[in-house]
Amino acid sequence: MYLIVSYDVPAKRTEKYRKLLACYLTHLQYSVFAGDLTEVVYRRLRQDINSLYKDTDHLVFIQTDNRRNIHVDILENGMKQEDTSHLGSAIV
Repeated sequence: MYLIVSYDVPAKRTEKYRKLLACYLTHLQYSVFAGDLTEVVYRRLRQDINSLYKDTDHLVFIQTDNRRNIHVDILENGMKQEDTSHLGSAIV
């Protein structure tokens, strides 16, 4: 599966999530991570997140069967560009 995770947590907790998610996914920007995971690794990630999670934390998990089923556009510095970096292959 291809997974995108975004988090909005209190400032003192961002580093904990960044370190945890970096073990499983690629850091795209600030609080957004993405990558390919097997179902087993995904369940392990969710267990790790559950042990870290507090009621003040907000996380979004977006998943698709594979990375070819999504289209990504980036708007940066006033310019729109298509992002194809997710089309490579790297299952964790």
